[in-house]
Amino acid sequence: MRVIFIPKPGIDLYHTFIQSETSRLILRFYAPRRRFGGVVEVPVSTLGSGLSLASELRWYIRRYTRDFLIKTGDGHILSHKLAKEIYERNLSYPGGDWEFSYICKIPAEEGITTLSVLCIEDEAGKEHEIAGFSDPACEATGDEISCAPEEKEDDKE
Repeated sequence: MRVIFIPKPGIDLYHTFIQSETSRLILRFYAPRRRFGGVVEVPVSTLGSGLSLASELRWYIRRYTRDFLIKTGDGHILSHKLAKEIYERNLSYPGGDWEFSYICKIPAEEGITTLSVLCIEDEAGKEHEIAGFSDPACEATGDEISCAPEEKEDDKE
């Protein structure tokens, strides 16, 4: 399971997390990874730990991110609101036939990656995209970590 922080355009979120003593303390037990386009992924063991991390980093999420997602072990991508509803047991875990979703487009090495995000009803249909976003710092430093072969197929769906 992974939490995915998608930054606002022009924000180097990984650098922001590393520069801040507060976020460094929060992330000290995690292994954040910088992805292409400034996206930061953090592996977590459970949905509860992912939501706990979101709670700890809520100031950074509000200020520097445009979306916070959770990718489950079976490849589904959940919105923050849906993940909270599942955790609080207000909804059961959605399967592949879940009726509410939105599209989130993020930059990738090959262009744009489109993610289908399962969400609650009031989020359905919205579309998130970083228009004209490029992250030359990420390309220049080589800090992005390419996906493992089994993850590449998941990310394209």
